Amino acid sequence: MKQVLYFSMITVGAFFAVVALRMILSDVTEDAAARTEYSQLREEFPAVSGHRPQEADLEEDRIEDGEDDEDDEDEAEDISELQSLSLDQLAAINGDFIGWISAPPRIDYPVVRGSDNDKYINTTFFGSRNSAGTIFMDYRHTDGFDEHVTILYGHNTRDGSMFSVLNNFLDPSFRRSNPNINITTRDGKNLTYRVFAAILTDAWDVAYTIGIKDNEKAADVFPDVPENASRFLLLSTCTRSSDKDERILVYAAMN
Repeated sequence: MKQVLYFSMITVGAFFAVVALRMILSDVTEDAAARTEYSQLREEFPAVSGHRPQEADLEEDRIEDGEDDEDDEDEAEDISELQSLSLDQLAAINGDFIGWISAPPRIDYPVVRGSDNDKYINTTFFGSRNSAGTIFMDYRHTDGFDEHVTILYGHNTRDGSMFSVLNNFLDPSFRRSNPNINITTRDGKNLTYRVFAAILTDAWDVAYTIGIKDNEKAADVFPDVPENASRFLLLSTCTRSSDKDERILVYAAMN
């Protein structure tokens, strides 16, 4: 009897070990597939990704090359046209495309807004089923980045992609070294938000209702709000703790 029980325990243990191994391999495969997909998007659309030329870069190139202001303006116009074309192409790939977010050191992704907050939890930008999902805007923000407060969600992945870097923003020194979040909207606006706070909270934090309910004011609820802040961007991700409701919230403002 003891031998039968011992054999049964070994069999059950081996079964669960195989299941766990298959899950790990599946996760690794999905992570790799998602990384490839988003790397491809960055390479194909550098005009809107975090690699796009900035005004400071244009000025530096102009000085080094001895170009005059007219040549610099022509180059800036060419970049603007390329950006506009890229935005149209991204929207053609995915009709829910609403912009692109880039924030050093590792956030550089397209942003979508679905008809709910469930679809893009497990769906990539190209529509593939994948646990990495897509960076997505709360579906209730019908005016997109023009709203007083806009919330974006992304996964806290094992491989350091998507919104996993939000963990680092809990460190004040990291926030000071990496303060800017850049957004290129679907209609071609280039917005810059500056991070001013990050907290550990839960899924029921009142911050998730700001901009949705008219009876709440961001300045009365958000921590350490800078003076003259006009619009806010909130980045949200889960944590890897045993508490499934725990969240990381990063607050950024546009003056």
